Amino acid sequence: MNNTLLIVVATFGLLFGATFSAIADQGHKPYVGSKAFERMKQLEGNWEASMKMGEQTMKMIASYKLTSGGSVLIETTHEGAPHEMVSVYHDNKNKNLVMTHYCAEQNQPKLVLTEMGSNKLMMDLASDSDIDTAKEKHIHSVSFQFEDKDKMTQTWTSYADGKKDMVVKMEYTRVN
Repeated sequence: MNNTLLIVVATFGLLFGATFSAIADQGHKPYVGSKAFERMKQLEGNWEASMKMGEQTMKMIASYKLTSGGSVLIETTHEGAPHEMVSVYHDNKNKNLVMTHYCAEQNQPKLVLTEMGSNKLMMDLASDSDIDTAKEKHIHSVSFQFEDKDKMTQTWTSYADGKKDMVVKMEYTRVN
């Protein structure tokens, strides 16, 4: 009796799971975004970066993960550190690449694509970003230079008190 009940429950679970999965995937086509977002999607995976902070060179771990049917890319930097940060990239309703950076400065600057070349993306602070640019220290721009599928350089520029504060250049290598 116990074996029969176990078989019935297991069969029901498999059938329910397969049916639910088929219903959940019904109608969801792979997301194809702007040219810039499609380029960013290629970053999915784990990366290691080296960056100069004054005289010191630091190592950093980062990951890129696609979510929401492939329409959002989540970047997590300084993984495991107290100042871990997240940036969320997606296309807006006009198919323009935007990013919200959830910063260790406890603010969330929104950046928008301003320039795209064959191997480069440039994003600047959006006019509708919720940042008091005269007072808050914040990320003001970021550029991506893609050397190949496993190497890139990012340059992050922060502002404080209404003027350029710091420029950090990070050289990334894909780990897997």
